[in-house]
This record gives sequence, structure tokens and C-alpha cells, in this order.
Amino acid sequence: MAFKKTQLKTKTTNYILPQILWVFWIFIILGLGLILIRNLSVLHFSFTEQTTSQGTWTWEVIKKPEFWNDETLKKDEKHKINILVAWRWGWSHEAPNLTDSIMLWSINTDMKTISLFSLPRDLYVEYPDGSQWRINWLYAKYRRMYNSEEKWMQYLANKVSEITWEKIDHYVNIDFNGFKKVIDTIDGIEITLENDFVDPQYPNNNWWYDKLEFKKWTHIMNGENALKFARSRHSTSDFDRSLRQQQVIDAIRNKLVSSYLITSPIKIKELYDVFRKYVYTDIELWDIFKLARIGSKKNEYKMLSANLNDSCFYGSDNCIKGGFLYIPQRDLFEWQAVLLIEWTHKYKLNNYDNLHVYTDLIFNKPLLYKENYVVNVFNSTRVNHLAWKLSNDIKRYWFNIPERNSIGNTKGIKYSQSIVYYNNIEENSTTIQVLKQFIKADFVKTDIPKYSKDANAKIEIVIWEDYLNKNKLINF
Repeated sequence: MAFKKTQLKTKTTNYILPQILWVFWIFIILGLGLILIRNLSVLHFSFTEQTTSQGTWTWEVIKKPEFWNDETLKKDEKHKINILVAWRWGWSHEAPNLTDSIMLWSINTDMKTISLFSLPRDLYVEYPDGSQWRINWLYAKYRRMYNSEEKWMQYLANKVSEITWEKIDHYVNIDFNGFKKVIDTIDGIEITLENDFVDPQYPNNNWWYDKLEFKKWTHIMNGENALKFARSRHSTSDFDRSLRQQQVIDAIRNKLVSSYLITSPIKIKELYDVFRKYVYTDIELWDIFKLARIGSKKNEYKMLSANLNDSCFYGSDNCIKGGFLYIPQRDLFEWQAVLLIEWTHKYKLNNYDNLHVYTDLIFNKPLLYKENYVVNVFNSTRVNHLAWKLSNDIKRYWFNIPERNSIGNTKGIKYSQSIVYYNNIEENSTTIQVLKQFIKADFVKTDIPKYSKDANAKIEIVIWEDYLNKNKLINF
């Protein structure tokens, strides 16, 4: 397909109020990547390739890992819509076209899930011309070279597609100034903090820093504070920042669907004006209107939030989901702070095969995360720490392995080979099918947990000596 730039504009001023309320409401949700509505499968989006004055654009071929090819796990693209969302700074910033927030939002109308996946702005990548730098500058670089929004976004989309192994259907390009104005227009958003939030070095507009602080509480944030909360870098980590951005988006969604807003013609008109000025997208207004027809129906979709982080960096014992990044030696990158994906390095940046296993689960097997079955790991060998090692190996793929009482041993009981017990769940569940992709072992159904102290444990992985030869047990 080729991108077709569309900036919101009106064709007539003779609106039918109920229709325009839903059209604008749905567009705002689309613009923020949160189409939380039901029955999307009745829609028919037009994804045809289009020839422009700059030529015909086609998607690059996406390669998948050779071993990740089980027939039961092949993709079904019929019920999935992928939208690339890039947030840029706009005219009020010294680097107006840096896309400091890059997310891929996937609506799976068959499984009724919405997956939000963030890429870090400091991810070091190779550009189409062979040069290398952070991913957040790719859009800005090609913006200087071409006078075409669709080309600028096409370059960024191709790179995101290469990284995630996902075909991108649409894009939304948002100015951060518009982000603030949307929040102010809806009279702020509600953000609940579980802990105090402090950034002692938040950059101001005078080439210096201010202290940014929010107490543990439920806050009503205006646009300025919400943007500061979303982009703060010194309060926690850059990886937590991407999750905060997703938290802000969810808060906007909650406010947008509130009854006072969707019945207020004044607010709808104000939001429409903001989006017409600050948002570019290739989503046609008619497709948005078709979404609006069912926008009032009860939301049945589950939202899944994912990102990348360096929690597994150099053998960490606290590996969490998305731990596929590492921090390279800065002297190799002109002393700049950058991030690389595991199995890549400066002279081989495009080796994303193992990461594709993770992104395939996020976008095509979201039921794994909806099921969220508790997994425990047990060691039946005489070699210490094997259960911990296997637990760390698979936790980053988002398997639910609790920290406490989830790792142990079989108390002297020996096995002839590794085995996976599962209880009170079906063999055709997504979790079991995915585990069969990861682990070469016998799978046995039981009535109750065999070794776990946790009665909620549904899956128990028992390691035998075949784990010592990783290639025979772990399929990655």
C-alpha cells in the first residue's frame, strides 16, 4: 500500500448533530490509537496501493525466524489493523521534527484486543541510505530531503515494520502541542500515582532545569503537566517513560468517552479544530465515519501495553517482559547514549529475528496475555540455578512467572527428560501452544498442580538434564 496524506477538513457546515458527535469522537480516539469499540469486524478498510507524484510505494519484505513456523501459530491478518503513531515536537521546539514517541497500535477484531507497543527513541538503527543513528531522527532526516508527508512516514514505517515484523496499515502523525491542547480542551485527565514522582532535572525553555514533582495521589493534570509527566526522563527510566505515555493515552481515552464530552457540541467542535491543525493521517474520514456508527456500543476490548527495556542486560536476575535491549560501549558511538537490540551490534544492526518472536506474540497471539496463566519452574537436576535461568529466559516474552514461590526443585524426584504439566486448562489454549514453540518437552495434563505451592499455578515446567544442552530444549 502507499500512504495517502489526509488532513482533517470539513466539506460542509450542515451537520447532523448525532452523526458529527460520533465522527469526531471516534476520530479523536483513532488519533490516539485507542479505538475501544466493538464489532469492528463488520468494517471494510481500503488498503489499496496508490501511485503518487513521487512514485509507487510498496512494503519491504519482512523476514521471519526459520524456526518460528508452526502451522498453528501462523498469522491471520484478516482481523487486524496496525496503526503507526508518531509524536513530534512541532514548531515550538528546537528540534521540531524529532519523533520522540513512536508506537505501533494493533487492533485485533477477532481476539478483541488492542496492543500498544512502544519503541525507545534512542534505539540505534540503520537508515535506508546505509547511515546509522537513533530511530527518532529518521523521520526528521527524510523530511529535509522530500516534500511529502507520506514519504517521511513511509521511511519510518518501513523501519518499524522491519523491527516488529508487522505490516503497517495506517499512520497518525501528532504534534505534541496538539497533545497538550487536546487535554486542556477536555478539562484535564485523571492520573493515579502509586508512588511519589520526582524529576530533579526536567528541562525548561530557558536552557536550564526545573524540579518536577507529583505526590502519590490521583491528580487532574492539564496539558502541560500531562506532557511533562509523559516525557520526564530523570524520574525513572526511559523504558518506564514509554509506559507512562501509554498511561496518559488511556487516561485521555477514559475522559473522551465520558458522557459529558460526547454530548457537548462545543467540546466536539474545539477538539475537531485541534485535530485539524495538529494531526496528519492517511485514514479516510469515511472509514472514521463507519467506526462512528458503532461507537456507542459497549467496549469489549482488552488493552495490552508493551515496550522494550534492558532488564535482562548482562545476565540480570530480574528479567521482565520486553527485556531485549542492551547498552553498548559509548566510545563506539561517539560517546552518545544509544540502545541496541540483543543479537545486533554496530556492524550488524538488522538482526531482529529473535525479537520478532516477541512482537509476534504481542500482535498475533494476544490471547497469551489475556489468559495470563501462572507458570512455575522446577529443577530436577543436581545443577543449581537452572530453574532461575529458564525462568529468566522466558519471562521477557511476557509469560506470567511470579517472583515468589514460582521457582523450586522436585525434591529428589528424577525424570528421564524435561516435562511440562498443565492443569485445568485446555491443550489448545494459546499459552500451551506458544510454550510448545519455546520448549521441546513432553506436555502432560493433570487435575491439580504437582509441585507448586501456589494453587493458582496452571503450568509447571520441570527441567531435566536435556536443559543443559540448550539447543535440545529451548527453541531460541
